[in-house]
Amino acid sequence: MRSFIRQILTQSLAQPLAKALAVGALTTGLAGAVVAMPAFAPTDEQVASKLANVPVFVIGNNDGLVLISNGQAEGQLAQPSLYVFMTEQDAKTFLARANEANPQFAPEAQVGLTSLENLYQEAESQSGDRPLQLVYVPEEAEATQAAALNVGYQGGVPLFFARFADGSLAPVQQENGEAIFPLFFSRADLDALLSDLATRNPEARAAISVGVLPLEAMLAELKNSDDAALNQIRLLPDSATISAIQQSTPQAAPTP
Repeated sequence: MRSFIRQILTQSLAQPLAKALAVGALTTGLAGAVVAMPAFAPTDEQVASKLANVPVFVIGNNDGLVLISNGQAEGQLAQPSLYVFMTEQDAKTFLARANEANPQFAPEAQVGLTSLENLYQEAESQSGDRPLQLVYVPEEAEATQAAALNVGYQGGVPLFFARFADGSLAPVQQENGEAIFPLFFSRADLDALLSDLATRNPEARAAISVGVLPLEAMLAELKNSDDAALNQIRLLPDSATISAIQQSTPQAAPTP
């Protein structure tokens, strides 16, 4: 398998998130908003593009990505799995513990940054008896909040969203007039948006609660459903992760 761990251009991650948080305000007329639906469900390319701004961390070395083979039933081939982490620290902790338990695990491996789009496309391109399986590892703090929010949460990377009393997603009006349905990897980012709404319009805020669903379920829905409303789904990465990437990326010297 070819190696495709690479650094993502930080601005390509930061700008969409900043725009969504800055101009994607829940408006006064939110509860009565009527959303115009596109004519067709998302294509495979559109599904992948929704993942382009989501940074994730994987473990790799000079030979490519480090895969872990999960045991299968007797007589079946082991399923190679790539562990996908939402934070760099979680990936580093996993690697350190794995090497401590088994020094031969991946002594030369390092943690690399890529986009969820890259991994999704790579997994989709694999075929045969041993397709690449992505195992998403949630950040513990976010998973704890998801479990507290919804007793039915059974694990997976949580996505938080604003919803009305009937359970439907609350649309966010963007500066260009487009209505989107944002799903947040960070509960704190959604809370910040709702806090701003509470200041501007307490009545509108009172009509909204917070819901959660697993990333894995959302990806399956995007891939398999013919619901045209899915075109308006936006996945918003954790702003703290974006900030950490920005701070760790060397800045180019200004042109004289």
